[in-house]
Amino acid sequence: MGVTDDSHRAELVTRVTRDASGVTVAVEGELDLGTSPRLVAQAAVIDDQPGRQLTVDLSGVGFCDSAGISALLHLRQQCDHAGWVLRVVGPQPAVRRVLVDFTGLGTYLNIA
Repeated sequence: MGVTDDSHRAELVTRVTRDASGVTVAVEGELDLGTSPRLVAQAAVIDDQPGRQLTVDLSGVGFCDSAGISALLHLRQQCDHAGWVLRVVGPQPAVRRVLVDFTGLGTYLNIA
């Protein structure tokens, strides 16, 4: 019998702050199939006051797979529906390569 070691899995930690312009979600860990639902759950902070901004700070994320990309696309759709603007800031080089170079989503996700 084998033993599965999940100790290598990084948890996703999010910190949500609000101000007059909108909401910032700072993310730390890996954005993957196991953790991306936590980021999507943060979309609950989007209210019905159009003209605000959801900023997703990825400076603490070292890995992003297709599930993470899907989560970010979901957030963009939530923002569009509510009249908010999604802005993704601080992606590390490996994550930036995935989001900008490989997928071409840099402009769509307003990556700064």
